[in-house]
Amino acid sequence: MSCSPPPEPDHHHRLLATLATLARHGRLAAAATLFSTVVRTTRALNTILAALCSTPSLLRVAPSMLLLAAPTAAPDAATFRVLASALCRARRPSAAADLLLCMPPLLLDPDSRLCRAVLSSLCRCAPARDAAAFLDDMRRWGVSPSGLDHRAVFRALLREGMVAEAYGVVREKMDSDGVAPGVADFELMLRAFSERGQFDAVDEAFDEMLLRGIVPGVAVYNVYVAALCRKGDLPGARLMVDCMERAGCPPDVRTFGVVVAGCVSAGDATAARDVASEAVRRGLRWDAPALAELVGLLRADGHVAAAHGLLLEVFLHGGCTGVDASAFGQLICASDDCSTSL
Repeated sequence: MSCSPPPEPDHHHRLLATLATLARHGRLAAAATLFSTVVRTTRALNTILAALCSTPSLLRVAPSMLLLAAPTAAPDAATFRVLASALCRARRPSAAADLLLCMPPLLLDPDSRLCRAVLSSLCRCAPARDAAAFLDDMRRWGVSPSGLDHRAVFRALLREGMVAEAYGVVREKMDSDGVAPGVADFELMLRAFSERGQFDAVDEAFDEMLLRGIVPGVAVYNVYVAALCRKGDLPGARLMVDCMERAGCPPDVRTFGVVVAGCVSAGDATAARDVASEAVRRGLRWDAPALAELVGLLRADGHVAAAHGLLLEVFLHGGCTGVDASAFGQLICASDDCSTSL
């Protein structure tokens, strides 16, 4: 069968517009016929695919159109960009990632912008393990993952409770791509390990941070001190408070609040009072957010009622600022903590 001659430029433009219109309105048979008999070009293929992908209900037809075009119109980078972007919008990023795997055999290179768009969608809408695997695909395609890429995967792994895998990203994967983990990354790791009771891992991550020359701030120290309290190592927690001072990072009122809550949880009311008094002697005061955080820690362990006397002493002895008696009573005397107000 003889091939149709190439259409003139203006005529070709009109044919492309007709193709797009037919596809958008679901006239798939007519669009396919026009494509296969008259305008079998890559540009025409991309036009019809873009039209199909603009309508979610027609997206499922797009791969079939790609196969139909294969003998006469080779897909180009734009073809894959159209399809992958549409799949991501349809919350099917795993299919988009699989689609990009077809590019290298066709001697097409996935570009960094498309890779990062697919990775972002994977981190939001797919299993975190798929996102982590896609980082390896990016490297094979010559697209070096950035710090933002790594941290998106890192947080996706943490959301799914894959703590060991997340730590692998911080400790190994970032280094391999020339990305330096930051103090915020280690803070998240310490918190994740602590919440799961993996206290040896907390120590390991804290030491790793120091070995890298990363200087922890008070927020990181507070997470570490809280882990020591959860572990039941109150002497270690109080020692760490002193170490903070020597390291040039003075503990704040939240640091002392963490230790106070740890002492109360351990049943050591005397130590809790000593720690609270030390905070006041240093000139620290619990404002409303800090006091609410302390009460939250006590409530999480079921010890708010037991700590009413201690909290009242702190309030009466000037340990609070910007908190009046009414606000104080509302904070510490929720309906499930006591039956009478202070």
